[in-house]
Amino acid sequence: MPRVVVKAVFENVKFKCQRCGSCCHHKRPLDFEELIPMERLKEFCERSNLIYLTKKDINSISKRTGKDPVKFVDTLYDYDGCSVKVEDNARKVILDLPVMKSKADTTCVFYENGCTIYSVRPIACRLFPFRVEEETASNGDTLLNISYNPTCPGIGKGEPVDRNKLERQVSELFMQRASDINPQLQRMIASGAISANAKVYRTLPGKREKK
Repeated sequence: MPRVVVKAVFENVKFKCQRCGSCCHHKRPLDFEELIPMERLKEFCERSNLIYLTKKDINSISKRTGKDPVKFVDTLYDYDGCSVKVEDNARKVILDLPVMKSKADTTCVFYENGCTIYSVRPIACRLFPFRVEEETASNGDTLLNISYNPTCPGIGKGEPVDRNKLERQVSELFMQRASDINPQLQRMIASGAISANAKVYRTLPGKREKK
C-alpha cells in the first residue's frame, strides 16, 4: 500500500525570521496553463510561492477577522468549499486547492506593514522559508520533500532548525489537506462521477476571471 514519506532534504540550516515581509509576496508563474498536469507539479511548486489554505486555516481566519472566506480565498473556479472538480465526461479530476488572495502588488491581502493575522496565520506561512516539493515515487509512495528558499534573509541566522519539528508540521498540513479532499473524492468515486482512468490536474488559482 502506498505511503506518505515526509523528509527534510537538507543538512544543518540556521533560520531566524527577520520580519522583512518577503514571504508575504505571492509568486504566480503565469506562463503555466490554468490546469497543471501532475507531471509538471514539481516545476510549478519550485517557481511559485502560494499560500495553500486548509479548511481549518480558513475557519480560523474568518473567525478572527469576521470576513467571509470569498474575501480572502483564491481559487480557479468560484469558491464553494469544494476542492474537487470533474470535467470532460469524468475524465479530468481537478484539484482546485484554495490559496490566500493577493493584492495588485502581489502582497497578501492581510499584509499591512506586517501580518495583520499573525496569531492565526496558516500553517504554510508558519513553514516559510521552508517549502514542500511533492513527488510520486515509482512504487506509488507520495514523497513530501522539505527544502528551503535560499534567498530568504533569515537563512543562516539564529539557531539551527529543528528538522523533526518541521517534518511534523508538514505532516500536519498534509493530513489536514487529505481530510479536506478525501471525503469529496470518495463520494464522487462511489457515485461514478470519476472515471477509472481519469487524469488528475492541479489549478493555478486566479488565472481565470471570476464571473
